[in-house]
Amino acid sequence: MEDNKITDCNDSLDSFPDSEFIRELELAVQDLLWISESEYPFQVVYWHDSDELSQENLLQHYGYNPDTQVAIKDLASFFNSATTEQEWHNEEEAAEVKRYQFLVGLLTNNLHNIQVYRLGAVEIDVYILGETAHQAIAGLFTKIIET
Repeated sequence: MEDNKITDCNDSLDSFPDSEFIRELELAVQDLLWISESEYPFQVVYWHDSDELSQENLLQHYGYNPDTQVAIKDLASFFNSATTEQEWHNEEEAAEVKRYQFLVGLLTNNLHNIQVYRLGAVEIDVYILGETAHQAIAGLFTKIIET
């Protein structure tokens, strides 16, 4: 997937009814990396002109082949390892767990019908998307490497 397919939320953000939530989301993921076999940042996604959230709409919106392998997970299971405090965590790791807990709370408090879409295999595009109160689709994009 090309980077330019991610919706740029900064373009006239003030005109969107969800602008405050989008700003909070951008701050929450600033310098936060999703760690798999590689580290990727999160990008905020916002579709203010969307119908409903579905696998078909996601594939079409970003120009994926309709035959793209898609796995859907729930939010809690996707973020489980990142939001679970461990006894052996150092101060920095504990602070990161708190950031992820805050991020999950921000998503669940502002979005309904949240789904985590994993597209592809090995180099996996991940969309964490839900519907806003203003009938838009919002969430996050990142990549995962799994070999």
